[in-house]
Amino acid sequence: MSRRDLAHVLSALWRSSGGAAGVAVPVAEVDRGIGRGRDDMRTPLDLAALAADGLVAEAPGGWALTDAGVQRLADDDALSRPGGGL
Repeated sequence: MSRRDLAHVLSALWRSSGGAAGVAVPVAEVDRGIGRGRDDMRTPLDLAALAADGLVAEAPGGWALTDAGVQRLADDDALSRPGGGL
């Protein structure tokens, strides 16, 4: 998966978890959150790449943002606001 696709996955996890670390989100819900249907033929989600970066962790019933993942998304949001960031 591209870094752009991984960013969409992080955003889907954020929305589905309410922006909280440790809240398990089923993979099917992440798929829906990024616009994938049941018979989608695109490359399967590779959440292990995000786990290797410490941004998500496998959790009972799905995947969850880590504290680092929540912080990364909060930082990205702050940078995207007018006058934010650097």
